[in-house]
Amino acid sequence: MRSPFFRSIIAGAWMILSAGASAQEATPEFDPLGEKVELPRLVRVQAEFIEVSHETLTKLLLKPREGADDSGLRQDLAKLAEEGKATVVETMLCTGRSGEKSLAESLKEYIYPTEYEPAEISKEIHTTANGGKLEGISRDSAVGPTPTSFETRNLGSSLEIAPTLSENGKIIDLRLEPQIVYHVGNETWAEWKDKRGDASVRMPSMYTARLSTAVTLLDGQPLLVAALSPKGENGFPDFKRKLMVFVRCDVLSVGR
Repeated sequence: MRSPFFRSIIAGAWMILSAGASAQEATPEFDPLGEKVELPRLVRVQAEFIEVSHETLTKLLLKPREGADDSGLRQDLAKLAEEGKATVVETMLCTGRSGEKSLAESLKEYIYPTEYEPAEISKEIHTTANGGKLEGISRDSAVGPTPTSFETRNLGSSLEIAPTLSENGKIIDLRLEPQIVYHVGNETWAEWKDKRGDASVRMPSMYTARLSTAVTLLDGQPLLVAALSPKGENGFPDFKRKLMVFVRCDVLSVGR
């Protein structure tokens, strides 16, 4: 059985150790009080479409690159934008959890017919003096093509992401699909006009700037993932201009 003196020595030593431990801040290597808490993490993905001339793109990419960090290239584009030589066309941002899909959209639903019943000319019925009936064709009762089936196309921008974090939370494997869809006009397939209006068959023309890929990034570092040709005034690709697509991932700790 321990003496009161011995127990007092142990109690004093324990108080000294406790005071020292409380003064010691928790670090990744040393956490005496269990203060180190692994907070949940989110991934914020930013996709940018920046327009430049084809010649400017060629100059910017003239020197081969070995690393996947395009911070310097993005800073060069920021300077060009201030000088009016580059235009930020669209910036999309979506935040999600590791291993899950997330989607952000800015859209207008464009509904258009895809199938028609053919035009018809109805018959006109006349009554004779003796009560008989005669049928004839009435041009005024003609009916144009009638829509019977419709589809919806989303116009605008969207960003779909599926990030996967590494164990240390610094590397992100990312699948992404950013896109911009424009309605650039209608093509007439059949004309039908009468005194009641225009019932011509027209189909819409769309222009899409889309990217679907999988990349690996470091936390906070931008990466040039594609160069696309934007639409021209006629709705066709304008190869004299280019859309540079940048993506950046930021790992966010919940509660900080």
